[in-house]
This record gives sequence, C-alpha cells and structure tokens, in this order.
Amino acid sequence: MRFRQVHLDFHTSEAIPGIGQAFSKSQFQSMLRSGHVDSVTVFSKCHHGWAYHPSDANEIHPGLSFDLLGEMIEAAHEIGVKTPVYLSAGLDEKLARRHPEWLIRDAEDRTRWVKDFMTPGYHEFCLNTPYLDILLAQIHEAVSRYEADGIFLDIVGVRKCRCQYCVAALRAAGRDPRDEAAVIALGEQTYLNYARRVRETIDAVKPGLPVYHNNGHQQRGRRDLVQVNSHLELESLPTGGWGYDHFPLSARYAQTLGMEFLGMTGKFHTSWGEFGGYKHPNALRFEAALSLAHGARCSIGDQLHPSGWMDEATYALIGAAYSEVEAKEEWCSGVTSVADIAVLSLEAAREACPGGQARRGERN
Repeated sequence: MRFRQVHLDFHTSEAIPGIGQAFSKSQFQSMLRSGHVDSVTVFSKCHHGWAYHPSDANEIHPGLSFDLLGEMIEAAHEIGVKTPVYLSAGLDEKLARRHPEWLIRDAEDRTRWVKDFMTPGYHEFCLNTPYLDILLAQIHEAVSRYEADGIFLDIVGVRKCRCQYCVAALRAAGRDPRDEAAVIALGEQTYLNYARRVRETIDAVKPGLPVYHNNGHQQRGRRDLVQVNSHLELESLPTGGWGYDHFPLSARYAQTLGMEFLGMTGKFHTSWGEFGGYKHPNALRFEAALSLAHGARCSIGDQLHPSGWMDEATYALIGAAYSEVEAKEEWCSGVTSVADIAVLSLEAAREACPGGQARRGERN
C-alpha cells in the first residue's frame, strides 16, 4: 500500500454528454506528478451504474466512446503510479429502476437512501438477491481485463433488510421477519457471504489482490467483520460531516488490528463532489500529517470532471501536502504505536454489551 493516494471519484449521470472527451494522457500524468501522487483509485463503475470501459458484464456510459479506465491505468502505470479500481457495490441507479425488487426494504417497504422513486437520490441494493451475481461478474471482468492494483467496493456493510428475498429466507429458516434480532442476524450472514464470494471471485483470477469494502466508517467493536478486508481505508472528511474527532478514534482502533490502514480525507472545502470548493492548503497538510502521526498512510478524495480533465489547482493543493508526506514516509513505514493510554469507545461498548448484557463471540 502506497503513502500518497488519490481517490478519484467519477460519478456521472447518463444525462451528461461528452464523458472523458478532454482526457489527456500527458495532462493526467502531469497532474499526478504535480500532486506527488503514487496511487490513484480509478473507476470501473459508479453510483449511477455505468461502466467507464467496454463491458460485457455491464454497459458503458452512453456518453463515453473509448476505454477511459484502460487509458488511465496505462498512463498511471507508465509513471509508476498504482491503480486500485473502484466499483460501486451498493448503488447502481441504472439497475435499480430495472429491478426495484432487488433493493433493500424496511418494514414499511420503503427503499434505503431515499424512500421511493419520486424522491431524487440513490437506492441501495440488497446483496441477498440476484444482484450479487451481477456485481460479481462486474468485479471479475475488471480484475481479468485490467491491471488493477486492488479493488475498492463502496456502500457495503451489514444491513437490515425486509425485501421479499430476505423475508423468504427468514421464513425458510423458521424465523419471524418481524423479529429485529433475526433480521440483523440475516444482515450479517448476507454481508459475510457477499465478502466471501468477492474474495473467491478475485482470487480465481489474481490471488491475494487487495480488496477493501467501504461503509464510510469503520465499525468499532467488530473484529470479525473487519477481517474481510485486506487493509483499511478510513474515510473521514473532517469538514464533510465526520468532524476532526472521527479519524483519531478510528485510527486508534485500527492500530490494534494488525492491518495496514490509511486515512481518507478530501480536497473539498466541504464534502464529496464539491467541484468549486478547495480546502485551505494548511488544512490538507494537517490532515496528511495527522495520518502519518497515527501510523496511517494517506488518501485524498477528488472528483474528476466529466470531461476527464484533471484540475490543476486541485493537484497543486494536493501536492502541497504530499510533498511533505513524500519527504517523511521513509520513516513512517512499518511503525508501531507506543501509546500507553486506552481509548474507551462508546460504540464498541454498546456492541459488546447491548442493554448491559455481554454478547457471545468476538466483538471487541
């Protein structure tokens, strides 16, 4: 895992034409160099459900006329930059409208993220439905056709679901779909089955390729769930809703897990996808230094313009922080925390003793 990663979001609606038309190999490489970037997460599939490459397992974005993913990987590898590949796992708005029966449902049959299809927004899939096989085919295609240096799967985790597939599974097991504990247990079973099948799918092509399942927050108190990842990417944009207290607590927990991890912030003044906002360079320098101080590597979120043109101001901003990381990283690899104070996490305590009663199994 590299020290200076950029998470290059690219969520583009089918209503946007000319996708990638301004992409330039030389400009892409120039911006990565300007930003002192040594790893960039590039997109196979976004929240809207489109592929950014020719695809048999999916459909290429209707506004894209070439293999953008392939060209990005080739350009990055040519200058020694790694390329983990992103797929939106929980969201696929194109497919959600074709198969609404595969979406997560609550007890009132409302969908997750937005409650219905008349409200603007995304809708999250249940991984206990036929959607899982489609997702696995998309992952297999990305791993087998491209030189991915890892797989990043977004919007996944343990979910409570009462779609008809989950209701049928509960009833077949003799459980009551109105029983909250039974629904939660099925959600954990569904997530672990998904993670196992993802690992099997990737290992059939490239054994041991790094994979991370992102849920926007690393749940503290569930080591059994965290082990499905090869490493951790602690998403924590201080100004995007996480706050400045979030990363140190998550990092302190991650230090005890024996896994490599990185801290993911963003270049945005506020949160993801804010094209017009630029964080003050001192803030980004502080956040990168905070990651190093906690034994983490660094990731900075950016959003690629639909045209494919990399923003020069953004990579000057990122470079201000990553030039400092580059100078220090030689002394930050293979480090061990020497903290002699424990941090009590209310989240982990609730997980261990809900209602004051200890739970069985490994929960700490």
